[in-house]
Amino acid sequence: MNLHQKSLNKDEQFIVRCFDLAKKALGYTSPNPIVGAVIVVPELNYKIIGEGYHTAYGKPHAEVEAINNAIKRGYKNLLKKSVLYVNLEPCCHYGKTPPCVDKIIEVGIKKVVCAMYDVNPIVRKKGIKKLLDAGVDCKVGVLEKEAKELNKFYIKWMTKKLPYVTLKVASSLDGKIATYTGDSKWITSQEARKYVYKLRTIYDAVMVGINTIVVDNPRLTSHQNGRNPVRVVVGDVSKLSVKKKYNIFSNDAKTLIFTKKNKNIKFFEKFENVKIYSYDTKLIPFNLILSVLAKEHNISSVLVEGGGETIWNLIKEKMVDDMIIFFAPKIVGGKDAKTWVEGDGVKYIKDAYNIDIYNIEFLGKDLVLNAKMKY
Repeated sequence: MNLHQKSLNKDEQFIVRCFDLAKKALGYTSPNPIVGAVIVVPELNYKIIGEGYHTAYGKPHAEVEAINNAIKRGYKNLLKKSVLYVNLEPCCHYGKTPPCVDKIIEVGIKKVVCAMYDVNPIVRKKGIKKLLDAGVDCKVGVLEKEAKELNKFYIKWMTKKLPYVTLKVASSLDGKIATYTGDSKWITSQEARKYVYKLRTIYDAVMVGINTIVVDNPRLTSHQNGRNPVRVVVGDVSKLSVKKKYNIFSNDAKTLIFTKKNKNIKFFEKFENVKIYSYDTKLIPFNLILSVLAKEHNISSVLVEGGGETIWNLIKEKMVDDMIIFFAPKIVGGKDAKTWVEGDGVKYIKDAYNIDIYNIEFLGKDLVLNAKMKY
């Protein structure tokens, strides 16, 4: 059930408001978390005197934004009577910005309620300890599960140095992503496509296999719905013709290609927005690819859009976190038609990979299924 529809106590209500504020910056704070903050005065019937959120990487954090908002609105004197709500433990170190805990202590806020401890070892429990040592009352763990889901990209990047991986699939009801002739436009509705464009503004990178580039020549952009993700292409670059114009080499976004070594690499390296990683092996481990994305490019989330071989290898390597599947009310048929998962497959049903479906809804006429992988 949606949190907004649940019966919540005061602390939970204001943490939900922090979630809503934090979501305004989806896609713009990476690899930092998304954070919202609300300042209320309990003795004035929980009047909200300040709100803020971390708008972008390198910009002031949510707590400071909320404090400045309260001061700008003329409530500076009320800060000493206030409670600060925030969905993540306030930071206590100098990074792109000064420590938030210092500002909280400076203005005299009497209590801090946060949803979860930060997973960053530089901050974890240290921010709360500094507040407690300064006499600030603290409460941690309000809607913690929801807070962790909200910042799942940041948590995986910080704790495992790997990006969060989501599969995005547009399929017919019988699991086909193209006809036997290779025709694939358009299986799902315009509403579904618009939703995917918005998804691309949230994820740091969008990944496809080289065959998708050869067959569909996609742009892999947000189509002017927001920021464009980094484009990641996996597969043998020798499959690309040096005589054809490919959309992934446009200046709309950076393109990273992971390929086995071949003679075509030097030609495609000429594009200024392209970086090619070449290896001696034909099948490059996705653990290696994702590690490079996280460590060298600070990519904390990847939206995988196909094709079937790429998706299978990611699942087989246990690199997939969750998936969004759009099922169109169409039956394509054809034993030679492409399906959204290919590869060798498992030999026995007992070896099949399981998923946990946590949401089903309609978008236009398409059925949208959200699920997490269960390894």
